[in-house]
Amino acid sequence: MTGKCMGIVHVHTSYSHDCRDSLEMLRAFCLARGIGWAALTDHAEDLTPAIFSEFVARCASISDDRVTLIPGLEYRFAGFPGLHLLALGQHRWMNPETPAEFIRQSHQASRFTIAAHPILYDYQLPDAVLDGIDAVEIWNATYNTRFLPDPRAIRLLHAARNRRPEIVGTAGLDQHDSRNDRETRVMISAGESDPLLALKEGRFRNVGKTMSFDSVATMNPARFAALTLARWLFDRIERAHRLLPARAARSDAIV
Repeated sequence: MTGKCMGIVHVHTSYSHDCRDSLEMLRAFCLARGIGWAALTDHAEDLTPAIFSEFVARCASISDDRVTLIPGLEYRFAGFPGLHLLALGQHRWMNPETPAEFIRQSHQASRFTIAAHPILYDYQLPDAVLDGIDAVEIWNATYNTRFLPDPRAIRLLHAARNRRPEIVGTAGLDQHDSRNDRETRVMISAGESDPLLALKEGRFRNVGKTMSFDSVATMNPARFAALTLARWLFDRIERAHRLLPARAARSDAIV
């Protein structure tokens, strides 16, 4: 896989009930955009051990020296609303019922783990996750939009790194339909032959439509303050746009 610099992380396929893209369609999407590797994260609850084995085998059979599809699953847990954990490079079936079980099992069954979209669990990670996770998703292009990362997720990453300096921050597409490419990418160097090892060791850069940053979201205070303000303004503008149709409907009803 030498030279496959550009990749995408947190990608679903038709193995997930809410995605339309087959593995073949995702491969075509990658080829059209010069993407050399894709870290898949299909919903674990949609698979069985037998289907998972098929999934892993098909990822291998479709991969070649132009595009590598890396199998992985996304897990959720009863009693932990919004907490979704991603296992990338998963090669063994696992069925954890708690976040702590995920951390224990994933160390043997996968190669890289991510706490996805912190906005959904109000930026509060259980200690068991903080003690074992490899990364925090600091830019989810679906929940945070394609335009700006999440400053609060970056704060969570930096706090987590005070506990465990090896934790890194990733940008994820959370893609369910390749017709809507939200354009976040993860770039590794041309000499890297193993994307997941590069992620694990922090040798990558997150790249989006408006900005890019390293694996630990290094920013000086002025840049981080500007990002926080831009995110605040963007969120309020977006909220206002969502409210306009409802207000118009109410006005029409009154008339």
